[in-house]
Amino acid sequence: MKISRTGPPAAGEITTEKQKKTESPGEGKFGEFLKKAVDGAGRTKGDAPASPVKEINYPQISGVQPAGIANRMEAIGRAERLLDILGDYSSKIDDPRYTLKEMHELVVGMETEKASLLPLMESLPEGDGARDLLNRILVTASVEAIKFNRGDYLP
Repeated sequence: MKISRTGPPAAGEITTEKQKKTESPGEGKFGEFLKKAVDGAGRTKGDAPASPVKEINYPQISGVQPAGIANRMEAIGRAERLLDILGDYSSKIDDPRYTLKEMHELVVGMETEKASLLPLMESLPEGDGARDLLNRILVTASVEAIKFNRGDYLP
């Protein structure tokens, strides 16, 4: 009994027949339309070439001057670093594998970041949400540094 194939080959099966050539993207109706559009043949009388983009002037964001935006972004970046230090500190303070000397390095880093962030916070305008957030972060860092230096975490 001889088995003969009646349908298309299965996926992954090697065939000896050559596949049919498909049209390239430049052939057919879409290719003609694309060529007309690129060559400009599809333009109507009302179409005009695009004009160059002019400089965009952004309005003030919540009362902050453009120079203040740079200060704000720098302050937010430093606040992120301080939050990272606080996160490391909180995870290591309860871990008995870390000594107080190792923790002291984190506290010193926390105080350094706090000192560099304070002038940036003060440069932001009153009532700015970022200023309030930075103030809260600075207070938290100050309280933790005071607690550590006072010895609240001694065993």
